[in-house]
Amino acid sequence: MPLLQTVLDALEQIRAHHRRRLPFLAPALERRRPRIQMEDYAARHSIEHTLDRKAELRRLVPFRADAAARYHQLLTFELTGLKELITVLQSTSGGRELQDCLAENQAEIERLEIEVAWCAGYLHPATEPPTQ
Repeated sequence: MPLLQTVLDALEQIRAHHRRRLPFLAPALERRRPRIQMEDYAARHSIEHTLDRKAELRRLVPFRADAAARYHQLLTFELTGLKELITVLQSTSGGRELQDCLAENQAEIERLEIEVAWCAGYLHPATEPPTQ
């Protein structure tokens, strides 16, 4: 009996040691996990860079016309995107979460409209009253 047990243990070790997991047998999500992680990292980096750039432009708006124009452009793109999102979301059916999302986006649209108006004041400064 010890000989049989020794042979079974040896076979188990060989089987466990040399078993390779074939990538195509893994679930689809597991196969794509490294790529998804890389895409998530790239997206986070891009978002952080955009937010940093946007904050820098906002600080420069009162002093530089080119910064005001670029900041206005970014805000306009963002506002347009949010309005399109609201239009799409309103055409879908949803529950409480959808209503909360719509309310949050509507509040963000109002905030962006105020920011766009503020920035537009630096693009087209009010004309000074004529001197007499």
